[in-house]
Amino acid sequence: MVICYETLPASYLLALATAAAPATAGTDLAAHLARACRSGKPAVWVDCRLLDTLSATEAWLLWSCQQRLARRGARLVLCQVPAGVAQLLRRTLANAGESLLLAPTLDDAAALA
Repeated sequence: MVICYETLPASYLLALATAAAPATAGTDLAAHLARACRSGKPAVWVDCRLLDTLSATEAWLLWSCQQRLARRGARLVLCQVPAGVAQLLRRTLANAGESLLLAPTLDDAAALA
């Protein structure tokens, strides 16, 4: 997984993309999500438009970040999630009765914040 980030005035933006060699994707994602949680921003947006797939571990890392942010009154919003990735997220988190907040665009994510 390739991860880029940018700190915006009202949010922290992570952009995810599938990489050719996903060997450390979970570790990298965990580190970036931890940094996003510590940013103090009221929202963390995760742009998924370049993501082809997501592992169950990565789905749970996103859910865990959402829970940490919610405890301090902030939100995690996944944006532009491809249908296959959205289905994988629903299937992975459904067994625990959990879900993530999805927005069709970054503008919609801003409206949710």
